[in-house]
Amino acid sequence: MNMKEVNPTLAIRQLYPRLTILVSTVDSGGKVNAAPYSWVAPVSFVPPMLYVGIQARETLTVKNIRETKEFVVNIVTKEWAQEAVNCESKTEDKVEKSGVKFRESKVVKALTAEQAKVVFECKLNQIIKVEKADHFLIVGEIVHTEADENLKRDEIAMHIGGEKFVSPGNEFSLERKK
Repeated sequence: MNMKEVNPTLAIRQLYPRLTILVSTVDSGGKVNAAPYSWVAPVSFVPPMLYVGIQARETLTVKNIRETKEFVVNIVTKEWAQEAVNCESKTEDKVEKSGVKFRESKVVKALTAEQAKVVFECKLNQIIKVEKADHFLIVGEIVHTEADENLKRDEIAMHIGGEKFVSPGNEFSLERKK
């Protein structure tokens, strides 16, 4: 093995690829916002919760979540990955021009991406500003989930970094000691 020291800021990239998601929100007037992210993970089984890492500034996503206390995490697949990434535009009409279509959610007011094959509707638990960190941790309790039973793992879009994405490869099993 040939190990060498790596700059910690760059080393974080070793945690990639990560799940690509589209977080959809609405403001108090019902205007839809959506933005792609790749910092997401579960934080609790009971009650079921997840976190999304979002830049520590008042983005529209953060503002809407603070205001309405709700959001939807839509898992992005290859089929609509470009449309989801189009939502990172800073333009006023980014959602309308993105190609993502939305429908009403079952529990929350934030809309769900029609193209999403896995959806987590969430109620805000808390927004955490970790000391010295450049991202907020948005923790949401999952109040409704939907999943396409025909989803294949290789359809899921994983973000490597920059413009690079990948899909999960071969599945394998390992014995676990319980």
